[in-house]
Amino acid sequence: MGTGKAVYVGATLISILISISLYRSDRQNLAIFVGLWAPTILNLGQTLIDDES
Repeated sequence: MGTGKAVYVGATLISILISISLYRSDRQNLAIFVGLWAPTILNLGQTLIDDES
């Protein structure tokens, strides 16, 4: 896995962990919002990596 791809995967995992912690602290709406960042980050990373190639 390249360095650029690892950054986006890491950011995705962090957003999922933040979403889980928000959900457990009874902030469900914010947790869902943050949880939607994961596919967005992955798509952005894939687009930027494809453009570099």
